[in-house]
Amino acid sequence: MIESLIAQYRFDDEKNPGADAGGRGFTAKACGSRPPHIGIVAGRRAAVFSGGENGTSYFELPNGIFDGVNDETGITVTAWVNFAQGTNVWERVFDFGKGDRGPYLFLTRNFRGVCFKDGDLFADPVFTYPLGEWVHVAMSVSGTKNGTLGNAGPCIYVNGEAAANGQISQTASGTYKRLREWFATFADPENYSCNYIGRSQFAADGDFSGAIADFCIFKGVLGADEIVDMMCETLTDEQILVPAAERYLAIRQQVITEDIELPASLLCGRVRVEWESDRPELFDGNGKVGQVKEPAVVTLTAKLRLQKEISLPSDACVKKQFTFTVMPREIAPYTLTIHKDKPVLDISKTLYGLFYEDINNAADGGIYAEMVRNRSFEAFYFDTYDFHSGENGRSTGRNHTPLVGWYGDLDKLAVKNKGGLAGVFGQADPDGNVTYVEAADGAVISNRGFSDTSGNFAMHFVKGERYHFTVWAKADHDALLSVRLLDAGGNAVSETKKITISGGWRKYGEKQAVVFTAQKDCLGQLELSFAGCASIDMVSMFPEHVWGFGEEEGSASAHKNYLGNPNYRLRRDLVMAMKELHPAFLRFPGGCISEGSYIWDNVYDWKDSVDIVEKRKENFNVWGYMMTLGLGYMEYFQLAEDLDAVPLPVMACGVLCQARSDYANPAGGKLQEKYIANFTDLIDFAISTDFDKNQWAALRRAMGHEAPFALHYLGVGNENWGEEFYASFEEFYGKITAYMKKHYPDWELHIISTVGAQADDGAYENGWRYLSGNHSGRGAKVRFTDGERSFDKQVGWYQYQKDFMETIADEHYYRSNEYLLENADRYNYYARAYREDGSVEDEKISKVFVGEYASSDKNTLAGAVAEAAVMTGFERNSDVVRLAATAPLFNKVLTDGTYRWTPDAIWFDDETVWRTPNYYVQKMFAEHLGDKLLHTEFSEYRDARRVSLLPCGGIELVTGEADLLLKKLTVTANPDGRVLFGQDFRQELDRRFMLYPHTWLEPGNGGLLLKGSRESAGLYLPGDFTNCTVTAVLTRVSGNGALTLGVGVSGIGKGRNAVQYVIGDAGKTSVRVVKDGVEGYALGDFSCGRAAGNLRAALDEEVVTGEEYTVTVNYGGVFEAPGKRMDTAESGCGYAAQGYGAYRHLICSHKVKGVESRVLDYKLEAYNRAVFHSVTADSEKVYTKLVNPDNYAKKVEIVFGGQDAAGGRLQSGTAKWICLTGDEALVHEPNVNKRGAERIVPAEKDIPVMSSKLTVTLPANSVSVVVTEK
Repeated sequence: MIESLIAQYRFDDEKNPGADAGGRGFTAKACGSRPPHIGIVAGRRAAVFSGGENGTSYFELPNGIFDGVNDETGITVTAWVNFAQGTNVWERVFDFGKGDRGPYLFLTRNFRGVCFKDGDLFADPVFTYPLGEWVHVAMSVSGTKNGTLGNAGPCIYVNGEAAANGQISQTASGTYKRLREWFATFADPENYSCNYIGRSQFAADGDFSGAIADFCIFKGVLGADEIVDMMCETLTDEQILVPAAERYLAIRQQVITEDIELPASLLCGRVRVEWESDRPELFDGNGKVGQVKEPAVVTLTAKLRLQKEISLPSDACVKKQFTFTVMPREIAPYTLTIHKDKPVLDISKTLYGLFYEDINNAADGGIYAEMVRNRSFEAFYFDTYDFHSGENGRSTGRNHTPLVGWYGDLDKLAVKNKGGLAGVFGQADPDGNVTYVEAADGAVISNRGFSDTSGNFAMHFVKGERYHFTVWAKADHDALLSVRLLDAGGNAVSETKKITISGGWRKYGEKQAVVFTAQKDCLGQLELSFAGCASIDMVSMFPEHVWGFGEEEGSASAHKNYLGNPNYRLRRDLVMAMKELHPAFLRFPGGCISEGSYIWDNVYDWKDSVDIVEKRKENFNVWGYMMTLGLGYMEYFQLAEDLDAVPLPVMACGVLCQARSDYANPAGGKLQEKYIANFTDLIDFAISTDFDKNQWAALRRAMGHEAPFALHYLGVGNENWGEEFYASFEEFYGKITAYMKKHYPDWELHIISTVGAQADDGAYENGWRYLSGNHSGRGAKVRFTDGERSFDKQVGWYQYQKDFMETIADEHYYRSNEYLLENADRYNYYARAYREDGSVEDEKISKVFVGEYASSDKNTLAGAVAEAAVMTGFERNSDVVRLAATAPLFNKVLTDGTYRWTPDAIWFDDETVWRTPNYYVQKMFAEHLGDKLLHTEFSEYRDARRVSLLPCGGIELVTGEADLLLKKLTVTANPDGRVLFGQDFRQELDRRFMLYPHTWLEPGNGGLLLKGSRESAGLYLPGDFTNCTVTAVLTRVSGNGALTLGVGVSGIGKGRNAVQYVIGDAGKTSVRVVKDGVEGYALGDFSCGRAAGNLRAALDEEVVTGEEYTVTVNYGGVFEAPGKRMDTAESGCGYAAQGYGAYRHLICSHKVKGVESRVLDYKLEAYNRAVFHSVTADSEKVYTKLVNPDNYAKKVEIVFGGQDAAGGRLQSGTAKWICLTGDEALVHEPNVNKRGAERIVPAEKDIPVMSSKLTVTLPANSVSVVVTEK
């Protein structure tokens, strides 16, 4: 390591903060208006960065520091990092480059590492790291060694363990080549002349806030062992052993029925672990299970020591204990009881659907079956496609590349722009179908289909399949066009068809079919030979056996749509893969494609995608390639119909993609009117039957579909946020709803709004704040553009209505498995709204469309399991979650092995299709879904006793930097009003109370004074309180902190659980949820808040010092209606059959100066991470979903309680068990299912049901569905 060290900044010298301890003289300069300084942070000397705007606090490294770094050497950067509260997820730990145009190498505060040259190569742990703790990070970027390594690229290591792998396979030649090109940028020192620690190359990004120590740069690739050595180099033995025990030594399994493997070493073998058991006859220190006759508690003690050749008595040793319940093999540790006669809520009829976007060559060369690339010779890219388009988003035109995709005698082709098909069809748009080619006598050209940049052959011919060819052509003198199919070697694989071209423009192959029959299976090309001079355009070929060519089983409309629309030609195997997912809706065409980027010309305009293909206007999408729009809105609507799914179009609302184009102003004036008209005209196109007066209804009928489409959902915008979106949404929503009321008053249409790109950042919080009617102020001055000029306009909020809770909010998240598994109950804490009788007030309840979600684990089995866990949460909260669609649907693997985006459910190439584990999870859940969610109870063994999993725990009163006068605490039972606990704080403190660390109590005037502290201070009352009402009376006497009443508290240690009602925290009132010591519902690297639920930023409230607050939390109450107790004699098990009383509630409110606050009414459940489950039923079957996310099997007994509709019980018979799992070695393998080798697929078998019970042993890392007759 020493020989490869470029520079080392220990940040321990106050006089010379940027000294290079590596001895090479690369001294770093402390810069900014508040330069970093040397201080002691959490026991370590380090450079302290104040954060702030770009350029406030950072180090600048000297030029020439990267001399010698190249594709052979690779590069590694390591550091210790301690995070303070940041302002932006894009704050940089370091950023090396020459400006925002690249090239550069950077690492964000969330350890997303990026190498950039003409595109990102990255590794991203997708995780949030704690504030105030030292974390060791290493970013290692291996070179390809001149293309000889099988894998190369960036990797991130956190605390010595691999956290993200962004390495690229050698077979991904396009991306692999880009990595080599990035390393080549180091040859020019000017490319790395702006090298920062703590600052970004981008002026919009704030500076790093926190501390950094021992920052090292290596000209070389450090392996895991070397990185661990680096991490441990500055640590004492105890500093190594303590975090090793706390962070890395973890055993999730608490119930033992079989032998397990206990960890013997940690940190790449640097720490050894020895185990001792207090009852070795039952479960010993080698992980072996003995003879167990009844459940018993066994404690294992782990002893951690540094691995040394000679162990001395004085060697440091750290101990950690684990308590297990050891059980006989024949007893099921887990029991799920299903009450078939106790429905909880209705399952949304549109719960599971599909999100289609042309993000991975999914349309042209994908599901749209056209085989000819650039058939129209209109290929282009935008001349200006970046921030230079300015605040008006103006395009400077198209750069045409009309011969892309064509090979052969291109020098014998003359590109023409006048006298083409645009004139034939009366098109005046200069960017319409104006380009064609004139071929000289003797020209021979070919098209290889939708090949990649390597020019490989991509037309897939199947022996015996027929291919229909058409071409528009003209010739001043008769010319002969010879057409045939060739393989990659130029050998004919079909007969030759000869077409005589004469006269003006005419479509050949339409009236008199030109059909080829392939003579062998191959990837090949289409050849055109000219005898005489002729002009051609719209060269097209489709396979005969496309979707709907014949009658399709399970689709009454497919063949009819095929016959009615001659352009409705879709690749059948891909449509079948979609249909097998049983989608209830189809979201299209995006995604980012819908909204456009940088320029208004890039917005997806649906009107360009309808009518005959010759009239369609092609475009260049945000993902960097051409769209013919052959697959247009008409085809989308027809596809949705064939899938028996409702169409869900998402369209631009006059705000360009803000992630890319935040400098461009939103559409105003006539430009805004254009985009509003796009919505109202689309409504006409979809549902109007006024064929005489409405041009769009007439067009739909002319395209072969007279009947209206089932348009009941309409997305306004995609991933938009902030006041420029709010100002636009007000106008769009008002005009659309007014149009519907006037023209289609009886038609049901739901508007889908958007709350930003990441469902937990500030945009998300403020988006829900806006929708709920709580956006501050009466309006704002917003700058708009009409596409030519920009202007300011004062806009008002809520001009048409007081809030927009009647809309459905579109939420997106691509997150780590860990996040998904820890937050499957996310939607429990979304605000509900009820009428006095307990019925749902639908126009006020939170409604969500999870428009994009997926594990970031790249199509692994582990990722599919995590997604399944989240989907159980969708089902359990289907009153809130109305629609959900997994990540982009399709991923095309090009002929050079490259692809663009993962994860995706369906992978394909030019020849075949294969399905991912994520696909099979979607299929299992959608195919086995009832119309009612059933009430369930779950129990498990803890401490050798069977325990029902119910929300319960102790109570806490907590303060931060405020002195609180505690007056009274009362706990009453909800069923009968009994007082379970009472404390008058004027009297002696009950001895059951425990004090948090840093807590100081004093007698106060009328109560007990809880003194404020920088750390949390408070009182904890242990207990198993549940189904109770907790009331606290207290006053803040000084300070600025919040009032916090916690319930369900499991203790005061690090791994505690709690639900806290927090009043006035930074001016907000909300609920916080603490699980295993982790606070909040942080969604990976985009989280900005700690509170749970969607209205966390919506309730503004400052605590009034000196006023008495009565704070009430109803914890786990079951009520017939709001405030009305349940009649337990009537309800039997204590729950109503559906409605308000069908589940436990968390109800929070407070009163001050006689005024009642807003009531927060949430669903309350104990978090079940052992076996995620949801149970739904229809009139015939019960569908039980079971998810085991752990690396060990779990035996579950399922008990069917309650009576069926006939008054009987399920006694015996068989159930169907469908299970998705795989070998341990495959669990984390990226893209584990490959072409021709799907290794993770569901298996199905029958299992017996005896005496209304059945038992299943869930394999490790598995998703199961058990189907029983009702």
